[in-house]
Amino acid sequence: MSPEGDRLCPRCGQLIPAGQTECPVCSRPQGFLWSLERETLVLLSIAVLVVFFVITGFAVQRYHASQLALGGRWYLRGEAALQSKRAEEAVEDFHTALVYARDNPIYQMRLAEALVRANHLAEAGVYLRTLWVTQPGNGTLNLLLARLAAKAHNAPEAIRYYHNAIYGVWEKDPETNRRMVRIELSKFLLAEGDRNDAESELIALQAELPPDAKVHAEVGSMFVQVEDYRRALQEFQQAVKINPKWAEAWAGAGTAAYQLADYAQARRYLERAVELDPKNKDAAQKLQISTLVLELDPFQRRLSQQERNRRTIAAFGQALSRLNQCAQSRGVNLKAGQPTAPFASVYSNVKKMQPKVTRIDMQRNPDMVNNVMDLVMQMEEAAQQACGTPPAPDQALLMISHRRGSTGGVTER
Repeated sequence: MSPEGDRLCPRCGQLIPAGQTECPVCSRPQGFLWSLERETLVLLSIAVLVVFFVITGFAVQRYHASQLALGGRWYLRGEAALQSKRAEEAVEDFHTALVYARDNPIYQMRLAEALVRANHLAEAGVYLRTLWVTQPGNGTLNLLLARLAAKAHNAPEAIRYYHNAIYGVWEKDPETNRRMVRIELSKFLLAEGDRNDAESELIALQAELPPDAKVHAEVGSMFVQVEDYRRALQEFQQAVKINPKWAEAWAGAGTAAYQLADYAQARRYLERAVELDPKNKDAAQKLQISTLVLELDPFQRRLSQQERNRRTIAAFGQALSRLNQCAQSRGVNLKAGQPTAPFASVYSNVKKMQPKVTRIDMQRNPDMVNNVMDLVMQMEEAAQQACGTPPAPDQALLMISHRRGSTGGVTER
């Protein structure tokens, strides 16, 4: 049957020209894809796109992983350089690490620390303050800002950041880190000459020290710097208890007791210090003077009157000898009647007192001990003023006089 005119293909919707019985599109030879329904084609297209996206995502993920790995390698190089005190090299390594991991806060913080150590303070400040805006309670970050301010000698800002670090958040070992920060703050205050605030920090630190001889000795040394010798002695005693064979701790305890004018205790500690370290000249010198003080002091308790008088007469003779030697070194002959300042008034009193400084007179008048020792102090101070630091026996006499003045009389052995 011949078609009478054009018509539409019921299958594909295309026009069948007049005179043809079959659709020219549908009657062509078709491949697999052409034989599929439209819905099937859509589903296949979606599947292909999904596979493409999966492959692309995997490739991107691998790229980012390789970037992070490279950043990690440069970070480790920077850490090694920082540990080896090659700050400039560490700065370059951390900069490179941040190229691969731009927003990594750990890399940024370590770069800032390297910049501080390399003295690139302005750049370090930029990094640190940017980080601080989002992490104001971070202990490490506040410590770095404190060090930055300390390098600039900005004491108020340094103290503020140090305190932020002490009371801030630490991811690891917070107690040790806070103690370390307070020690660092104390050292900064001592360097700035602020002994009062340094002492306050040390007192706060004292209550939280671990059983570590080095830490106790370090704190003891700082107490010595602020002249709080009693607390210094306590810390060195703890150090000695923890490590009885550490010469430096024994010497520190001896020095603190020496400054407290407790010469009996000082001698015990210093004897042990010199025994453990014979090369410690300072400890040996303090031991010598402590021993002389104990042997020469006429004001110690439980001395007989005879021994007290003997020591007083010996002290008078020692001080007079020192005065004569000092005067001669300055070209003054006291015995020839040529006393000049600062010897004139002292020697005038010496001439009046000298005939009375005998065993018999002092036995008759025990109160003479005080008057004679007053004159001993005057002679020693005049000689020290004119001729500088005296020999050990004369230093011991000066210390006896000073201790007597601070205690108001008899001293205890």
